Parts: sequence; structure tokens; C-alpha cells
Amino acid sequence: MTPAPLYEVPANDHVLLSFDGRVLEVFGYVDDARYHVWEGPHLEFRPGRSRRLAIVTRHGRRHSIPYDAHLLPGLQDLAERLARSLSETPEH
Repeated sequence: MTPAPLYEVPANDHVLLSFDGRVLEVFGYVDDARYHVWEGPHLEFRPGRSRRLAIVTRHGRRHSIPYDAHLLPGLQDLAERLARSLSETPEH
């Protein structure tokens, strides 16, 4: 697997998501969190008035974060990068 460049995108004024190709990190929302690709994290989006994104692992771990509508394109790009990385990672 070729190392991916660091990708960072805000979810709102208080939360930053960062992905280096192996670890998805959440900064600034209650507690910081880290999700290794081994955990199989993916992003789910709930649109509407109370927009939220959820980071969900294949083992059921869930982290829900509010997001700003104008930042959705960057978050969707992050979701695609994460999905591509997962498809390149052998399961352990």
C-alpha cells in the first residue's frame, strides 16, 4: 500500500477530521478519537436540519458529530478516501 497524503477537513468550526491513509482522527469534539483502518471505519451522513456524520466501525463503535452543510463536499471526499484505503487494506 502506497502511503496516502495527509487529508484534513473541518466538520464545523470546532471539529477537524484528519486521515493519513491508516488512521482517521477526530480533534476538538468532546474527546479526540482515533480509528485505524483495521477497525473498518466508514462515514455515514444524516442530512436535514440536525446534520450529523457518524463514524462507524465494523465492530459497531460509533462516533456522531454535527457538520456544517457548506463543508459536506470535503467530508464526502474524506469518506471516499477512507473507502479507497479500506479496499486496499488486507483484513487482519
